[in-house]
Amino acid sequence: MQAERKVISSLLVVVFSLFTGLAIAAGDQKVALKADKAGKGASGTAVIVDKGGDQKEVTITAKGLKPNSVYTVWLVNMKPKMDMAGLGGGDYSFKSDDKGNASYTATIGSADLSKWQVIDLAYHPSGDPKNAKELMNTALIGKLKK
Repeated sequence: MQAERKVISSLLVVVFSLFTGLAIAAGDQKVALKADKAGKGASGTAVIVDKGGDQKEVTITAKGLKPNSVYTVWLVNMKPKMDMAGLGGGDYSFKSDDKGNASYTATIGSADLSKWQVIDLAYHPSGDPKNAKELMNTALIGKLKK
């Protein structure tokens, strides 16, 4: 029984890796998200997939976040001036699970996405994603490719 689980787990890893590789090879983008001050020990990826019709789907997966905590997702430019916009709809937020894992998916126009330099996950210790004072609590950050 345990050997069967290992075989199935190995096959799932291979299949997932194959699909991820095919998606990236098809012109899609994978962005490594690295820990910043509010995300020590965390890591993640943002996979950007062309959905056709000038639409991109951004799927973020993260681990090592603070358990049961609220985060928001932002697109940021540092130059020529600092500017930012939320990614997705509503309050751009998600909550990590009790183990610090999370995922978030949003759709954005290709032209809109191409305007941005960085993707940023902000940690909200108050649990309120609308608390703008907490936007500088960067947990994960990744550079978007042009």
